[in-house]
Amino acid sequence: MIKLEKKKTKILFKEFLLKIIFRIHRFNLFKTLFLQENPEIFINENFHEKQNERLVLFSTFNIKGKVTKNLKFYLKNLYELGSDIVLVDTSPISLPQEIESIKPYIKHYIWRQNIGYDFGSWKVGLQETKGWEEYNQIVVTNDSIYGPIHSLRPIFEKFQTTDFDVWGLTDSYEFEHHIMSYFLVFESSVVRSESFKRFWDSLCYYPTRFKKLLILAYEVGGTKYWVSNGFKVGSYIEYKNLNPNINPSYYINPTHIYWDKIIKNYAFPFLKRDLVKELITKDLTNELEVLLETNQYYRLENIDLISKS
Repeated sequence: MIKLEKKKTKILFKEFLLKIIFRIHRFNLFKTLFLQENPEIFINENFHEKQNERLVLFSTFNIKGKVTKNLKFYLKNLYELGSDIVLVDTSPISLPQEIESIKPYIKHYIWRQNIGYDFGSWKVGLQETKGWEEYNQIVVTNDSIYGPIHSLRPIFEKFQTTDFDVWGLTDSYEFEHHIMSYFLVFESSVVRSESFKRFWDSLCYYPTRFKKLLILAYEVGGTKYWVSNGFKVGSYIEYKNLNPNINPSYYINPTHIYWDKIIKNYAFPFLKRDLVKELITKDLTNELEVLLETNQYYRLENIDLISKS
């Protein structure tokens, strides 16, 4: 079990400095010096035209250019949910036989230069999708997660009965309150707005050394942006329902601290990859293995997918 731990003074000081640097970096001079590069696109192949009302922009990376079993499983689930999937790949190499194995599930494959992280991939995917404005819903996600270990369908059905314009699976209070970006959904009210187009048009491709600034600009800043433009933002699991005593001086990532609770009590559909690595490092995998071995949705795949993907 991963415990709720207080951050060390050194970490808190670094976060304080980061917030100051973030304010400074927003000046045009910083953008001119460091954020002018646009990624080169090596492969841009469209397999079929629009078939569904949901567009999924999927960011992936694999050091060996492999399509993992977990990635294939996730793409298959999204496809069966009724989605047109644009897969944006930033791997060092692209292997045709690997892409061929997932071709039945994806609408469009893009292999691009690896700058800008997930937000950069989502921007490229959107720009290269003709007629994206015609979709009723746009989902952005990535391969930082294992699963789904529960069906996604009940979650989408739940949000059909709400008035949220932008929603995700979990929220966080790291730095400031925001919806975590590994899985974000934009409803038609946002997709067809000028605010949506402006957000992606103005997005810069941050190099690797500025990852923390990108998070503040687009993950944390994104939630603030949607709210400031009049949209209602929410999450499937709210952190305050897991722990009403919100204290940013503690590590409070809900996908880590409460991973077992949200899976068991809320049918949360994913395991974060960095969580699994942490559990392995701390020799805390027993509970995880028991959970997966008894899981009916992911049961036959689980351990194999995690250990070999």
